[in-house]
Amino acid sequence: TDRLRPSVDVGRVAEVVLTALVEALRAQRAFLLLAQAGERPSLTQFASVAFEDGVGRRVTRAGDGPGAAITDGISGEVLATGSALIVNDVAADPRFRPYAFPVGSLLALPLKGGPSGDAVFGVLNVADRRDGHGFTSGDLKLGATVAGLAGAALENALLVTSLQRMSRELAEANHRILDQQGAMIRAEKLSCLGRMAAGVAHELRNPLAVISGRAEMLRMAVSGARAHSVEKADRDLTIIGEQAKRAVRIISGLSAFARERPAELKELALGKLLLDTLELVRSQLKFEAVEVETVLPPNLPLIRGNEDQLQQVFVNLAVNAVQAMKGGGRLILTAHGSPEWLTLTVADTGVGIPPEHLSRVFEPFFTTKPEGEGTGLGLSIIHAIVDAHGGRINVTSRIGVGTVFTLEFPALKEENG
Repeated sequence: TDRLRPSVDVGRVAEVVLTALVEALRAQRAFLLLAQAGERPSLTQFASVAFEDGVGRRVTRAGDGPGAAITDGISGEVLATGSALIVNDVAADPRFRPYAFPVGSLLALPLKGGPSGDAVFGVLNVADRRDGHGFTSGDLKLGATVAGLAGAALENALLVTSLQRMSRELAEANHRILDQQGAMIRAEKLSCLGRMAAGVAHELRNPLAVISGRAEMLRMAVSGARAHSVEKADRDLTIIGEQAKRAVRIISGLSAFARERPAELKELALGKLLLDTLELVRSQLKFEAVEVETVLPPNLPLIRGNEDQLQQVFVNLAVNAVQAMKGGGRLILTAHGSPEWLTLTVADTGVGIPPEHLSRVFEPFFTTKPEGEGTGLGLSIIHAIVDAHGGRINVTSRIGVGTVFTLEFPALKEENG
């Protein structure tokens, strides 16, 4: 019994049990069959211990997974009935089906476990006594004692192995889910950039036109086509520099939004982040004739969050609002804080969301936009990001009046002292 102390290694427990049977019954071979679930429960070989003259015992295992299926009807009957069997002439028994090794006589013992202790989860088979005699009732009694002791040890080891396998599978599944979630977030970010493209092109057109015009004036002056003072040239170059920097700021803002960075959490002033995000989408707002109104008190509580993810939340909400206000409107951003929560609202004066769609707006791939105009992932990703920050988001809307998104984030507690 000392060798049957709890172990998480099924193979090691099986080897100890089978060796004990081979030694106690002076048998040629002992092997373990494990039950496989299904409409018709079946058996597969897991491990075998054989005694070879001049060599001693030899252990073989089927590996971590199930071994070859067993069609032997004697073992199958033991699995079905839970009763041990002795068959001393298997060749004459119609239930017997050959194994990959010779078997003349067989002692088949059920392995029982489960909450009631009566569920059969395997069969221990002992084949051929080394003295050439058949198995006796005494052999059955001794074998049943070993099987009773082995049942709990094998069941515990199998359970631990199963839990370890499930844990690995869950970890792999979670890794795949995170990869897919990251891919969806990147896809939605690219979709959002595409929706901002018209406004960005409009915003870049102005500084580029100024740069082009001033450069042409300088070119003409240098070629002597027109008089040009040093002061005028300096002023033109200054304007060109300013407009170039303006274009760089626009492009840099878009690049920062599109860039992939680690999801680091830090203390954030959400009001400032909201204002920075407005600068990023200001070209879109101007292009669509949308006025912006902000009510952001200066002493809002800080939160702990990821700047890139939360910026994506605000960009998506702003771009969605702009798309709901074709022909112009107002985007109203407000915030207020309490010791527990920081609350933000993003409201528009757009077309509104139909009541029958309101309960589904956060569902992945749900969209009311024409095909090709959005992935249907934007609001579901927003919901996931807010939820990951320990926050809450809800939406209210009235057709022809507009839509209001309310976001709440846990406020960081101020440390005393």
